Amino acid sequence: MAQRFSNQHAAEMEVSRESDHRIANNLQLLMAMIAAERRDVADPQGALALDRMMGRIGAIAGVHRQLTRLETGADPAVEIGGYLQMLVHQIESGCCDVVGGRRLKVASDSALVPARMAAAIGLIASECVLNACKYAYPGGAAGEVRIELRLASARALRLTVEDDGVGKTEGGAGFGTRLIDMLAARIGGALLREATRPGTRIVLAVPL
Repeated sequence: MAQRFSNQHAAEMEVSRESDHRIANNLQLLMAMIAAERRDVADPQGALALDRMMGRIGAIAGVHRQLTRLETGADPAVEIGGYLQMLVHQIESGCCDVVGGRRLKVASDSALVPARMAAAIGLIASECVLNACKYAYPGGAAGEVRIELRLASARALRLTVEDDGVGKTEGGAGFGTRLIDMLAARIGGALLREATRPGTRIVLAVPL
């Protein structure tokens, strides 16, 4: 019985690894296809939309890659501080012009959270950074985006993403805003958006 369970577990792990590998390859292929289409788009708004799509897919790929490395066991837990540090550095190297003055600054406490929560927090942070790059510092302007994750108490996390830019001037909730709201609701989080003049601050409180 024990041997049969061991063989079954090994087979399931192999299937999981193969699935992770295929997902990663498919995400990279999708990004390459969008990048190829992007080169043929002359309309600035259309090009910006494709850039945003590539940024989102890149963030999802980064989340998937990091979680694949960190997950262990049947009910995986992720050290969210280190995970967020790695993810932000990955976003900066892929999406930010550090030489031109576009930088991300991250600070985080250490805490173990379920992988599902870590994935949602990672995607929320990624989307907030993409929003800041689009609205706070348009046209490639220099500026800093600060990402901070703190233990607000023994049973709560607080994620803060803020910038010193011009903010979002047009009305209405875009796809990025709706995505952040959906992910926050999925993990039972509460969101606060503040116009800090200059800049914007987004705070996510998540119960542990």
